[in-house]
Amino acid sequence: MGVWMMRLGKCLTIGVALLLPAVAFAAAGPASNDALTIGSPMFAASASPSNSTMITVPLSMSNVNVLAAVDMPLRFGAPGDGIELREVRFDERIDYFDVKIASIDNSAKTLLVGLVPMAFDPTKARMASGSGPIAELVFEVTDPTLQAFTIDTYTTDRPRHQLMWVYSEVDANGTRTVRAAYPEFKPMTIQVEAAGSSPTILPDRYSLNQNYPNPFNPSTEISFALKADGNVKLSVFNVLGQQVRTLVDEYMPAGNHTITWDGRSEDGSTAASGIYFYRIQANDFVDTRKMTLLK
Repeated sequence: MGVWMMRLGKCLTIGVALLLPAVAFAAAGPASNDALTIGSPMFAASASPSNSTMITVPLSMSNVNVLAAVDMPLRFGAPGDGIELREVRFDERIDYFDVKIASIDNSAKTLLVGLVPMAFDPTKARMASGSGPIAELVFEVTDPTLQAFTIDTYTTDRPRHQLMWVYSEVDANGTRTVRAAYPEFKPMTIQVEAAGSSPTILPDRYSLNQNYPNPFNPSTEISFALKADGNVKLSVFNVLGQQVRTLVDEYMPAGNHTITWDGRSEDGSTAASGIYFYRIQANDFVDTRKMTLLK
């Protein structure tokens, strides 16, 4: 078993043991409506001299019950094919997790992600049931002749890794059962544009992504996807709900867009450190996310 999985398993066992002395381990069973989903890719030109293409791929998780841990092995492309994974950006949905591990191996074309909410504090909340983004994978196309690559999951034996959600549940008698479930996953093939060219793939849904960097100082980028042309308004608010800045208020074409907030309010003054919210309205789509300005 790999080092990080040993730590993950140890943290999970200790956390459960501290909560309840009687723990039953159930056999792994099929998942119900559990899923790992790959979202629409977002393309951008790199600032590197080669003008290579950067591709950001969102990952979303759906879990029907409260989660105690996640094992997520992914494979991308093939050795020597001209695509490399540069960064994994975890989403605010799992900000509070004690353990967030992303082990990238560009030689083997693999990514191992391990997540544990309560590794150090057994009373800490586990991941609530629901659906939403958990991370963004940032790829760089290093070979301009590359036309496509596929993201898929895989399984290893020594050490043991496979796509798995770990559930921790308590019955009416107070006995905690820890069981494994295997979520639905559909591989995705991403068509790659020639380096520096404009992407032809349009989003199939609206989305508002987590700003980057976050926390930030003095500026941050906010990206969003529009599946159709329309009027777009993107605004920043403080914790009192007061509007601080309107970043976009115009008609925009379908596609992927990125807007920079320089940390200034409408009158040009520098905003104070603290938590802010940014809200998008695009046709019938409305969404809000949180960001933090630190000085």
